[in-house]
Amino acid sequence: MKRTGRKKEWSITLFCFGLLAFFPPILELFDRPLLVGGFPLSYLFLFGVWAIIILAVAISAKKRRGMVIPDQDGVTAGPDRSGES
Repeated sequence: MKRTGRKKEWSITLFCFGLLAFFPPILELFDRPLLVGGFPLSYLFLFGVWAIIILAVAISAKKRRGMVIPDQDGVTAGPDRSGES
């Protein structure tokens, strides 16, 4: 799949965010003997960031409605409007 424009920028941004969030000096900030709701703070940070990244990837992977995507032959493939009234 070829990514163009904002999708490519968003993918790079998500990658950099994940790389920065799981960087050891950042992880050490949350490595405290503190329980939040019975869970260690570091676990909440790790799984929270992980969930945010997965959610952002899922949202960015959805196709926008009405988006026209050109094929390799130059033919555009978009939503089929012939059956609509």
